[in-house]
Amino acid sequence: MSTEYLMGDIGHVLEALLGTADEPRQEAEKHLRNLVIDAPAEILLLLAQIGAQGVGGFQLDYRLLALILLRRLAFKPVSGLFLNSTSQHATAPFDVIRETTRGRIETVLCAGLKDEMDTRMRKGLGKCAAGWVQESSARHRPLLPLPPVLLELTASPHPFHRFTPFQLLDMTPTLLVDSVSDPLPAPQLAQILLAGVNDPSVDVRVEAIKAVRSVLMEGVTGKEREEIGADLLHQAFRSLPRLPNESLSHALVPLVDLASVHPNLYLPSLNDILPYLLSLISPPSTSISHQFSPYPQSSLSMEQWEEIANPSTEILLSLCELRPTQLEGWETGKVPRELVGLLIGRQVGSFDQDCQDWLDTTNLDEEDEDYPVFAEEALDRLANALGGTTILPALSNQVESLLTQQDWRCRYCALVAIAAVAEGCLEELQPRIRDVLTIISPTAKDPHPRVRYAFLQCIGQLCSDCEGTMQKAYADDVLQVCLALLEDPITRVRTHSAACLTNFFQDVELESFASYLDPLVRSLMNQFRAGPLFLQEQVLATMSNVALGALESFAPYYRDIMDINIHTLASATSEFQQKLQGRAMECASLIGMFGMQTFALDAVKLAQLMITIQNNLQPDDQRSSYLMDAWTSLCQTLGDDFEPFLPQVIPPLLKAASYKPPKMDVLVSSFEESTPDSEDTLVASNTSEMDEKVQAFENLALYAFTMRGKFQPWLMKSMELSLEGLVDKYSEGVREAAAFLVPGLLQVAKDSRVWNDSPNNLIEVFQRVINAITKESEPSFLALLYKSFTDSLHVISLSLPSNLSQQLIKSTEAHLRDLESRRVDRELQADYMDEADREIYMEEQENEDSAMDQIENALFMILQFNEDEQVKNRVEELRKLRGQVKKRGLEGGEAEE
Repeated sequence: MSTEYLMGDIGHVLEALLGTADEPRQEAEKHLRNLVIDAPAEILLLLAQIGAQGVGGFQLDYRLLALILLRRLAFKPVSGLFLNSTSQHATAPFDVIRETTRGRIETVLCAGLKDEMDTRMRKGLGKCAAGWVQESSARHRPLLPLPPVLLELTASPHPFHRFTPFQLLDMTPTLLVDSVSDPLPAPQLAQILLAGVNDPSVDVRVEAIKAVRSVLMEGVTGKEREEIGADLLHQAFRSLPRLPNESLSHALVPLVDLASVHPNLYLPSLNDILPYLLSLISPPSTSISHQFSPYPQSSLSMEQWEEIANPSTEILLSLCELRPTQLEGWETGKVPRELVGLLIGRQVGSFDQDCQDWLDTTNLDEEDEDYPVFAEEALDRLANALGGTTILPALSNQVESLLTQQDWRCRYCALVAIAAVAEGCLEELQPRIRDVLTIISPTAKDPHPRVRYAFLQCIGQLCSDCEGTMQKAYADDVLQVCLALLEDPITRVRTHSAACLTNFFQDVELESFASYLDPLVRSLMNQFRAGPLFLQEQVLATMSNVALGALESFAPYYRDIMDINIHTLASATSEFQQKLQGRAMECASLIGMFGMQTFALDAVKLAQLMITIQNNLQPDDQRSSYLMDAWTSLCQTLGDDFEPFLPQVIPPLLKAASYKPPKMDVLVSSFEESTPDSEDTLVASNTSEMDEKVQAFENLALYAFTMRGKFQPWLMKSMELSLEGLVDKYSEGVREAAAFLVPGLLQVAKDSRVWNDSPNNLIEVFQRVINAITKESEPSFLALLYKSFTDSLHVISLSLPSNLSQQLIKSTEAHLRDLESRRVDRELQADYMDEADREIYMEEQENEDSAMDQIENALFMILQFNEDEQVKNRVEELRKLRGQVKKRGLEGGEAEE
């Protein structure tokens, strides 16, 4: 096939792929695939020549697409292309072509990097070359011609040439180590990076800072990082003030990564770094007279400022979380003191004065995308990092003044700031709650509804975070104010008062609220009757929690509340009332335990209504998850009496648990990155169907453990799904729930005696559990699998067949040897680790310890039921080996008992 002919063919393919019509694109994709199968070397070389050297005179977009196709096609296995015609395994074109062709392609790419003058084209070339380096290195084939080109480009007079080496180092940080015959010493590499950080070109400086991030994170050893990292970081920060505002955020983002992984690099330069970052997060001017910080207010627009302030704040928060002692000690607590004020100032400036849209909102489920959540989340993190001793004085300085301001935004933000820090400051806050309530109580009668709303937010958060202190010591204060605000003229305030009560009743004793129970229930019922819909939804959620807190004392209200729920389920049938029906199912199923004498009849009505709803569920129906939870609540309340409802409940769960997500249809014309196994990748592993699948497994476990032998009609199907779930490659939640469900189903089999005459069923179960153990390599899930095995063996209380015992012993020894190898490697690397590396490895070691604890339990259980002396001896050998392995690794891990 001539080059001229191929050139024309490729030209037509590129034109079709850049077009918008689907049919020509699909035909072009098929044709390109066939060309690659017939002539992989010629096609890859031609794509490289078109993209890197402009062969054929194609326009820029065509050349860029050629490079994208080269990068994607070269390393992705193509069905029909085989390295060995006998085995016929799909092979990537790169692995089929001759080494001389690979070299020619690399020569073309290097020539393009040296000669190309178009900036956009150079970025595409750099990305293609980086991808080629990564894939070639993964095959233990370093791209030796490239590093000399990059070193030459660093001295080019053209900034777009100097840009490329740092682009490549950002994407392939080990390039100057792995792809050279003599690895570049760390100080020399640092000099190259420093030259980029101080380059006259803004674009080069930003790209060099990205390269600094990647090299320090992945391109050097821990010791080398300690040697060159702090100075590189310091120089990077010194270059930031010279960047224009539109480039500054791009340079700050890579520094966020370094702060979150290698915070020690920041410590020698805190005197330069911290004041600069604090100044960057001073918000734009507002009309408020209150001074939030000593720093000048930003002259940028809010949107422009946030682009810079967000990464700056993130760096400070990461340092506070990871190096709290140094950050607290710097200039006697200046960082937390000023950061609290700056964050509250940001929050105040993020609100508009007018809040009519907030008042008019009727769908509270739709998240307010404009709500400035950043500052509240940052205050929460800051408090959890540094604690109340540091944060509360800084907060107090702001709050007392803000609560006296005329602008409602100041009073609002003071209250939500208290709510935000409550959890992190718990120990210091609890003794001062009376003082806090004294300060904020006037805002319960504030003339502005959003301030009254924020007061309730604050009270509700304190109820959640203060470990029962609010419920035990301040119940009167909370309940009196909530009752009052349940009568507020503003519906959203009334709704939030009901929500606040939900928090109060999550951790409460009856004596704390007994005298308020009747007025609370009556008031909530009145609010339900008055509506609107979102208030009714909240009232039912609150009523459920009140019932759980009141227990038997709720019995006098059972009839009225159950009638409300039954009526709602029967009549609230429109689509926009789905959540209301869900709340009614939730409430009715929970209060059943408090009306046991009459609940039998109500349970039948309730179940009939739930079955009707279940049979009419729509895709993405809000009622689906409520329905699952309501059935489980009914099961726990009725116990064995729930048996008649199982035929209605279990089949939909089995259907949800059987869900298999579709495979991704990967087109070669899509410009997204892909991996060789992308055709087996999910469209999305966190879809609502996958969430329902996890919930279905969890609910099946509840029914199996609760109903035991009565669950037998669904035993076989549930067991098959569980055993498949153990090796589900798309969802950790499914794997965890399946591991928990298997022993529960074995208990069903044991109680119903259906497998007494079918030992093959038991053998099949243990065979597949052991197979899953054999294939698993991730320690945390390995621990779950061993626990599932141990619990399963405990249920049947029988010895395993010899072949299964031997397989488990063999697999366990392999796992222990693998863990030993990992730990020995860590010991050898210990001298080259910095603190961040060590923290990561220690976390891995903790997961391994958990796996070995479960291995010990499994081995002990085998000994309980096995009389075979050979098996016993092998098990004892493994227990000794486990003890030896657990002692290896980095010091500071869990000590062996």
